[in-house]
Amino acid sequence: MGDRRGFTLLEVLVSLAILSITLLLAYQVLSGAIGAEDRSERWTVASCIGESLVRESTAVWPETGESSGKFAAPMDSYSWKRSIVPAAHPDAREVHVTVTWSAEGREEQVTLAGVAVK
Repeated sequence: MGDRRGFTLLEVLVSLAILSITLLLAYQVLSGAIGAEDRSERWTVASCIGESLVRESTAVWPETGESSGKFAAPMDSYSWKRSIVPAAHPDAREVHVTVTWSAEGREEQVTLAGVAVK
């Protein structure tokens, strides 16, 4: 009778507790990675569509002033604000574009700048 094989109940419970803690930590890491990927994608999209607006504005000699609007679908969750001001040099204009969007209940934005020259 003294030569039994197998695990005791205590050993099984300890191993289940260790497995549960490990799985919980893995779930938290995975959830954080998915959230970071989603946020990174929104920032990348905002930067790309903002850059296209800056390029469009600097391709020609723009008039000074401010304008704003929303991007067309499927980017309609992003809005923009463009500000064109005279630069230090008389043949240059500064173009500032801010792209704004809402994510997880808070507003985020990215600002890009460029220079248009005659």
